[in-house]
Amino acid sequence: MVKKFLIIGIALVVVAVFALIVLGAWLGSVITGSSETGPSPYSAVLLSNGDMYFGKLSWFPRAHISGVWVLQKQADQSGQQQFSIAQLEKAFWGPVGELYLNSKEIVWWGSLRKDSQLVQVMQNPQALQQQNSQTSADTFKGPSAQPPSP
Repeated sequence: MVKKFLIIGIALVVVAVFALIVLGAWLGSVITGSSETGPSPYSAVLLSNGDMYFGKLSWFPRAHISGVWVLQKQADQSGQQQFSIAQLEKAFWGPVGELYLNSKEIVWWGSLRKDSQLVQVMQNPQALQQQNSQTSADTFKGPSAQPPSP
């Protein structure tokens, strides 16, 4: 009878120590994950066809991204590649904000840092629209003085 209590007591101590180790590891990850340069909930995904998507990546029940942004490539007049991002939801064909992926087509994926400009835009898309309107207003460099009268 005493042996049963001793075995149960040892088992409880082992479980308690294990629970404290797990709790300490979790608290450590929470504390270190709160830094401004730590990983964000957003990821970048490159597919084998060259398309690149950004958003919140999940693997269950299958690979999918929510809050999707897509990398757009365009050539300017001089032939230089120009890159921009756009929300998938704003595409002309009206998709919802979730994209299911074929995991066999994923070349690589990675987490984005919290201090990334892309993450800041994804968290606050209105800032991108304001910046674009300011940039277009700032790009016109007309004359600062009145033109001479004839």
